[in-house]
Amino acid sequence: MKTIKTLSILSMVVLGLLTLLTTSCTYEELIKPKVEVPDSVKFSINVIPILNSSCNTSGCHSKGGIPPNLAAADAYTTLTFFGYLDLENPEESELMKKITSGSMKQYATDQDRALILAWIEQGALDN
Repeated sequence: MKTIKTLSILSMVVLGLLTLLTTSCTYEELIKPKVEVPDSVKFSINVIPILNSSCNTSGCHSKGGIPPNLAAADAYTTLTFFGYLDLENPEESELMKKITSGSMKQYATDQDRALILAWIEQGALDN
C-alpha cells in the first residue's frame, strides 16, 4: 500500500514537472525597433563617423594598420578601388558581408549597417 501511495505521489510530481516544463518554454520574439535612415546618406557626414568610431582605430583599420585602410582621408578610395562595394547588389558588397555576418559584425550597430547599406544603394558617392 505504501509503494502504491509513493508511486502515485511520484507520478503526480513528474506529471507536474513535465507540465511546468512544457508550458513555461514559450518566449516572445524580440521586435527590433525600425532603424531610421535619412533620405540622403552622405559619406562625410554619415559613413566616415561610423568608420572612425568602429573601424579606423589604433591597431585596426587605420593607416599603417590591418588592411583595408579605412582612415578618413583614404577610406573612400580604399572601398571603391579595392572592390569592397557592389553597386549592383549592395547587400552583397564585401563591406556589407563583413559588418552583417562576418568577423566585424560585433563592431557595427543595426543603425550603422542601415546607413552604410543606404549609402551604397544611393551610389556610394564621395560626398
